[in-house]
Amino acid sequence: MSATPPAPSAGFAVAPGGNRYADKLYVVGDSVTVKISSQDTGGAFAVCEDVTPPLAGPPLHLHLDQDEWWYILEGEYLFEVDGQAIKANAGATVFARRGSRHTFQNIGTKPGRVLVTVVPGGLDVFFEELSTMFPAGAALDMEKLAALFRKHKLELLGPPIGAR
Repeated sequence: MSATPPAPSAGFAVAPGGNRYADKLYVVGDSVTVKISSQDTGGAFAVCEDVTPPLAGPPLHLHLDQDEWWYILEGEYLFEVDGQAIKANAGATVFARRGSRHTFQNIGTKPGRVLVTVVPGGLDVFFEELSTMFPAGAALDMEKLAALFRKHKLELLGPPIGAR
């Protein structure tokens, strides 16, 4: 797995299905491709495409320093932002301001796809480290996971929607 994406240039294109990292990242069940890395933008932002299996999604968490925006490409999702339930289908946009407690779940019967943007960047770096620490099939060590969250100024707050 590539620890860093290729060096940025004045401009570039990422082909359909392409990735700025050498491999797709495995992020606790989701498959993530980095479309624009934090390195590409000098840390200003990052853009990733997330493929979420049915009934899957991340644990409840917050970003201390990042705003997060999702654009639903395919599927049906349930988001939770500071306790507010938000249903979102293809074409919808969901936003969570830094410091807000949030999570989401693909509530559809097929894999969903979401374009995720964070400002400032860094989420791609977190995803790369998470993918390395817990590759596909690896059991989660919650202490290691929480420490990785803290390292990246994230807080792990609770289980995913589907585990509640």
